[in-house]
Amino acid sequence: MLFKLMPGLYRLSHYDRSYLHKDIVAGLIVAILFIPQSMAYATIAGVPLVVGLYAATVPLIIYALFGSCKYLSVGPVSIVSLLAYSGVSSIASPHSPSFIELILLLGLLVGAIHLLLGILRTGFLFDFISQAVITGFTSAAAIIIALNQVKSLVGISLPPYEDAVSYLVLLASHLSQANLDTLVIGLSSLCFLLLLKKVAPAIGPLLVISSSILLVSQLALDQRGVDVVGAIPSGLPKLIITFPTMETVLMLLPIATTIAFISFLESYAVAKTVAKKEKEVIQTNQELIGLGLANLSSSFIGSIPVAGALSRTAVNYQSGARTNLALLITALFIIITLLFLTPLFYYLPKATLAAVIILAVSKLVHLSHVPKLMRSSPLDALILLSTFLATLMIDIFLGLLIGIGLSMFVALVKKLLFPYKKRNPL
Repeated sequence: MLFKLMPGLYRLSHYDRSYLHKDIVAGLIVAILFIPQSMAYATIAGVPLVVGLYAATVPLIIYALFGSCKYLSVGPVSIVSLLAYSGVSSIASPHSPSFIELILLLGLLVGAIHLLLGILRTGFLFDFISQAVITGFTSAAAIIIALNQVKSLVGISLPPYEDAVSYLVLLASHLSQANLDTLVIGLSSLCFLLLLKKVAPAIGPLLVISSSILLVSQLALDQRGVDVVGAIPSGLPKLIITFPTMETVLMLLPIATTIAFISFLESYAVAKTVAKKEKEVIQTNQELIGLGLANLSSSFIGSIPVAGALSRTAVNYQSGARTNLALLITALFIIITLLFLTPLFYYLPKATLAAVIILAVSKLVHLSHVPKLMRSSPLDALILLSTFLATLMIDIFLGLLIGIGLSMFVALVKKLLFPYKKRNPL
């Protein structure tokens, strides 16, 4: 019974020691990628960088024990961080104490939703959400994230993003105010990341970050207008168990529900992809339970909602990981970083962090197959483009709702018009 509830514990209890070397190597390589990513995604969520590092520890350990995919790297991800920021910023002023408190409570609600759906064995519900909706939404969200980072990349101040057109106009009108040192660091970081992406994708971000820290500290560029992240607190996260009021729950529930669905769909898609290569089966309801407990634990240590990450999972698998021990080794290395290494990041320029984010989210834009889709399935193409444009031009939550509503309407029409025709998936 215990092993059924904790598939990861079963794997560890039957561990083949011949896998140890591969798991250790994979775990360390993923940690090297995870550290800059977790700080970057904390930036997107509008919380202190250390909060992102917290989300890379206990939640990953919990998922490694309760999740059904032995490769899935759970922690902060860009889309979930953007959803958290966009949702809570409509309720509280960004970066304020109440804003941070509400974002930390989101993990509790997201985890509770996942856990409830998993216990009730309702994983089949996610099959009703069209892949076209997810593709359109994530592509638009990735562009929004990238646009939001341009100001840090070049060293200018801009008001929060509202829609793509007005933001691009604002950006163009403020480019003359760019800080030259910041601009050079930001664009150089982006160029080197693109170059290293081809030769050393796993360690590229850490190499660029290390080089930029050394450059800023040695040339005292922080005194010439280059923004740095500053002091990051050392030490392990503390246990924080806070139960929100009913008023707060009702206020956050729409945001939490959206995040719960999107984060699970993203995690489940990644898990299925790597599991298929190993001819393994992913249990939908167990994934909901594993991700739910990971999010609950993230809230209890004062961190942000988490999900499975495509890039880290791919690196974990390609680096030779054989079991979930690799995930535990990744978490251990990040705990060591929190205890001893955070002072090293003081001079990390925000422009370099912006470059890391832009490159990371660029992989989420999937529009190249739209022309082919328009020929093979025009209705799916319509859903994808409608979701994409509504998310990019109107509002991130409204765009997702429009996409889901249109997807359900099209599915209903198809069912009524072609009751016996099997639909081809996207």
